[in-house]
Amino acid sequence: MSKNIVIVGAGVAGINAATKLIDNKYKGKITIIDMGKDPHKRLPSEVMTGMLGAGGWSDGKLTYHTAIGGQLSKYCGEDKAMELMDQVITNFKRFHPKPEEVQCSNPVEEPDFIKPHFGLRLFPVWHVGTDYLLEIAKNWYSYLVDNGVEFVWETKVTDIDFDNQMVICGEFGNKYDELIFGVGKSGIDFGKKLAEKYDLPTEPKSVQIGVRFEAPQHHFQKLIDVSYDFKLYRKFDD
Repeated sequence: MSKNIVIVGAGVAGINAATKLIDNKYKGKITIIDMGKDPHKRLPSEVMTGMLGAGGWSDGKLTYHTAIGGQLSKYCGEDKAMELMDQVITNFKRFHPKPEEVQCSNPVEEPDFIKPHFGLRLFPVWHVGTDYLLEIAKNWYSYLVDNGVEFVWETKVTDIDFDNQMVICGEFGNKYDELIFGVGKSGIDFGKKLAEKYDLPTEPKSVQIGVRFEAPQHHFQKLIDVSYDFKLYRKFDD
């Protein structure tokens, strides 16, 4: 008998998970629950919740390397992590109205003029195009709905009963056989609450503190020529 899969969060992680299941001819029930709205109702100002989450809705740049945030390679290995990233890029192209316009900037060498002062993080970035994100979301959404994925929008998950395998949404519950938890940054407090309630194992992680500085482009043109979406950094021992 096919299992009932419930996905909490309709961001890039949850949507790609559902797509992978459909592409692999999964025949069980797939339900995605999200606090936000579907792409036909979601407003441009609703950045954090809804179809494709924050990164797939408002920015259009996909960071493509395990060295920049995340712990994926720790659990599945570097090669597998990069393979999974490839699949995400492929899906964005797949539902893109003009996939030929998706470009990748991939700096390979740190310039000498920056070395005495800062480090320059070098990593590939795929530029999907902010203007196309709405159409991508609509196309992707239609594909999943047409293949039987059930979406529950504008619904906040208030608890997860792991003992009885139930996702709780206020007074209502969704029974699951397998759970995919992908709430993103908007669900950090909820994730912490679950970790404390069920005494889930956690681990410390270093913090990166960033400062965004905006100025006329010509001041930074030498860096932009090396890396369009550049990040300068200094690492301190303490």
